[in-house]
Amino acid sequence: MTHPVRWASAALLLAFPLPARAATIYGGGSRTSDCLVVFDAPGANSPAPPRLPRNVDCVDGDPTCDADMTRNATCSFDLKLCINSTAVTGCTPDRTDSLTVDHAIDNGDPRFDTDFQALQQRANLLGFPDNMGHACTLVSSVTVPLRPPGMAGGPFRKDEKRLTVRATGFTDRAAKDLDHVRFTCRPSGDGLYSPRDLYAGTFDRIRQQVFAQSCALSACHDSNSHQGDMILLPNAAYSEIVGVTPHNPAAAADGLERIFPGDPVKSFLYRKITCDLLPGYDSCMPLVGQAVSPQLIEIIRLWIIGDMTTGPAPKDGWVEGTDQ
Repeated sequence: MTHPVRWASAALLLAFPLPARAATIYGGGSRTSDCLVVFDAPGANSPAPPRLPRNVDCVDGDPTCDADMTRNATCSFDLKLCINSTAVTGCTPDRTDSLTVDHAIDNGDPRFDTDFQALQQRANLLGFPDNMGHACTLVSSVTVPLRPPGMAGGPFRKDEKRLTVRATGFTDRAAKDLDHVRFTCRPSGDGLYSPRDLYAGTFDRIRQQVFAQSCALSACHDSNSHQGDMILLPNAAYSEIVGVTPHNPAAAADGLERIFPGDPVKSFLYRKITCDLLPGYDSCMPLVGQAVSPQLIEIIRLWIIGDMTTGPAPKDGWVEGTDQ
């Protein structure tokens, strides 16, 4: 005898991706102190059962572990930190006095990570050292982009991010807890991605491929150093450059803007990356690392000019010819 209700339920499960299940990760260290802080990480799956998972190993776009559920060369992992956990056998927490996320401070640390900074900020809201009882942070995201192909092209490759959290407090005595969790992102399918898979639009492509790789670095244009009074971090770049007078006196006197919509010749940053400089314009960009590739320079030029649909130097949308 068939059961139409069961078959209908099964069809619904197949039609809609199942969300990731929450999983508690202890993170390592002594079990007598491991309850000071634990990770609540949906999709935790490594090592495989019956062993307890301690890491998340995910294929880009897999709804059981990738929170954005999109094939976009980046895995997004949901995460909460929980203190005074009652899930750890053999550890009875009294209180957690402090919680520190490694690489969460923007102080020139070459491994500074904005994901970890946000996680630390959420942890601080739990209240230390007087917090009593089990409590968790709001959900944070840990993003792991795939490793891009080299100059010759080819598929994207897996990459990973390792989170380290340190806690102090009391169990039956003063205790310390040092925990780690590794987030791994693997490419989907053949690992080949088009620009429209990877970026939201032309400026987003420039922001990620040029500014993030060559400019928004320690001692250059991050929020700590902001050379030339300019910050090129993702959330600030557009307002820092489009229609803005450059800090350089000679370029400003010549009527240039950092990005002059519609005119690459009057765009100081474009002149800097192409090394088309007059006396007083200082050095070519970037100062360190590889020069911007000819392909990306052409994408920047086309973006500045714009097209009939987007207009010059648009913040959103794809300018014709920049999605190749």
